[in-house]
Amino acid sequence: MPKKIDSVERLLNLVIALLGSRRGRSRKFIRDRVNGYAPAAGGNAGGAKQQVAFERMFERDKDTLRQVGIPIRTATSFDGDDEEQTLYRIDPADYRVPEIRLDEPAMTMLAVAANLWTGAAFSGAAQSALRKVATRAGLGWYDDDTTVQARVRTLEPAFEPLWTALRESRPATFDYRAAGAAETTTRTVQPWGLGSKYGQWYLFGYDEGRAGARNFRLSRIQSEVAVDAGRTFERPAGFSIAEVLKGLGTGEPATARIEVPVGGTHSLRSRNGTTVSGPGTRPGTEILSVPYREPELMADDLASLGPVAVVQDPPSLRQAVLGRLQAAAAAAETPPGPEGTAALPPVLGARIRQLPGGKADSRERLLRLLSMAPFLVANPGIPESELAAEFNLGTDQLKRDLDTLSVTGLPGYLHGDLMDVFTEQGHVYIRDAETLSAPLRLTQEEACALLVGLDALTALAGSAEAASLATAIEAVREVAGPDAWLAGAVALALVGGSELETIAALQAMIQERTAARITYLVRSRDELTERTIEPHRLFSIDSAWYVRAWCRNAGELRNFRVDHIQSLAAAGPQEHDLPGHEALDPAAVPQSAYMPRESDALVSLLADPATARRLAPAYDGLLHEPGNGREDLLGLQILVADSATIPPLMARLGGHARVLAPEAVCRQVGSWLAAALAAYEPDHAVGENAPGTSSKYR
Repeated sequence: MPKKIDSVERLLNLVIALLGSRRGRSRKFIRDRVNGYAPAAGGNAGGAKQQVAFERMFERDKDTLRQVGIPIRTATSFDGDDEEQTLYRIDPADYRVPEIRLDEPAMTMLAVAANLWTGAAFSGAAQSALRKVATRAGLGWYDDDTTVQARVRTLEPAFEPLWTALRESRPATFDYRAAGAAETTTRTVQPWGLGSKYGQWYLFGYDEGRAGARNFRLSRIQSEVAVDAGRTFERPAGFSIAEVLKGLGTGEPATARIEVPVGGTHSLRSRNGTTVSGPGTRPGTEILSVPYREPELMADDLASLGPVAVVQDPPSLRQAVLGRLQAAAAAAETPPGPEGTAALPPVLGARIRQLPGGKADSRERLLRLLSMAPFLVANPGIPESELAAEFNLGTDQLKRDLDTLSVTGLPGYLHGDLMDVFTEQGHVYIRDAETLSAPLRLTQEEACALLVGLDALTALAGSAEAASLATAIEAVREVAGPDAWLAGAVALALVGGSELETIAALQAMIQERTAARITYLVRSRDELTERTIEPHRLFSIDSAWYVRAWCRNAGELRNFRVDHIQSLAAAGPQEHDLPGHEALDPAAVPQSAYMPRESDALVSLLADPATARRLAPAYDGLLHEPGNGREDLLGLQILVADSATIPPLMARLGGHARVLAPEAVCRQVGSWLAAALAAYEPDHAVGENAPGTSSKYR
């Protein structure tokens, strides 16, 4: 009995057959000669059914190829009996990435842009695009070896379905809780763009129910996103999400009056425009006037300061902060035993090994194999370990992929028709792969990932990088062709305001190997410290920028938040080189700024799923089942260097998470929240049902 051929092998054979034909292939040829389709049964009773099955399979396969960006051309011909028939072919000019001329600096900027998406939804697409461009440019492979690197995460569950809706111009429906609202409403939106600013992802589009364009913060989406497969819409011509992002937070600022300890609460004092406006209502306090533009983000920040920052005005901001504190306190007070409304166990359930993601399908594997073949042609003898790392594959999956490549080829499938893939002493080679030697054109995701990354980097580029960036952007836009429009539909605001000046100064110090004397705010202790550091690398995680530096005071490598640096001055030449594993290697850039130590404490949390999945990568945490069968909660274990950071985190989350263990940290959170609420008396009682706050544990 012949071995059954899986769908990916059949699709790969079909691509090679249509790509390797100058005239085209008929349906009869494809059915009889392309491996994976059952040949005609020859006049038996089941022949008609088999023909119908073939027709359905072939139509599905054509749709799949179109979905992955492989255009199929058709032509009409006549066979020997003058019977009209349709011929199918893939034109190599339509299929392959055009030849590109890029120098090494421009290729390096492409690598920086691609690595920006590491760990995000576009990670695989960005690396695939970089691989294709490097192969077609004939430059080999280039790593991100710059000293400034950015990382943007797409942690919101709503991101990927909204990206699909945006790309396919289809409306999306979801439940949304607007800022300051207690209840959710159902919205149907025509997505025009997705953008990241302030560490948050935003959707901008036409709200059908309200007949107008609106902004939506993805973290406020409270349900799964349903994409309407039966409808499409037209985006406004020339729309740019980057322009929308520029407008966020640029309106007339409001001013908050906040009571703080005299000389304390440095995180507020360091904000642009903050002034002391008079004495406070309590001994040892004073009133700060603090400008702000985003009420919800300001409320998050002030809630995390607890009892040392009490909002006096405006009343709406005071109520928003109080509501967060009350919801966090309600969650913290939930009894852990059967008497509690949440009935939470003291021990978490089984660990969730990985975050849920898009399910791998035949299209994903087909694209990988179509990328792997030209990569092997361009890199003969690549070690198996490097090939597996390049495509993020385990040993078994790599073997499966190589086996599939080795049994696919031109119709006939004899020696010389099949691709010859073999391994010698741990090194992989490919022969007879001329048909697939040029990489497939960029997909929509790939083009978008590179262009958006490159555009975002223009805000950080110095004069030396600007020309290379411009060259890279022009080349990728030409390669992307009609899909370049997506670069206007997705945008990243990587840095803004006064941080740019500090980042530029640190960049110069890194290049010139200069040490820096800094005044640095340790926020958890509300303490200004004097440090001498030797900066080696700048990196960002979402909107937060860090400098990785040797700290002479601590005698070790540390990460310092750029926005916590209060002053910066040169301090002579650097004295320390980075350890070998910390040399300019993209893998050394962490997915979070947290650097675990042996003395760190393990803290167990319970949170709603969306919150848990956002916190896990931010803290290098481990997700767990809640241990009691509840589907509305997830467990999370994180390491913290100082448990004093946990109460502000719980306040910022406003009842969407609570501490489960250890008991000492539970008590610490409860005491801190009680002190924060006491500072708001007598308003504490009236804020019980404050809008925009919730607790999953009531």
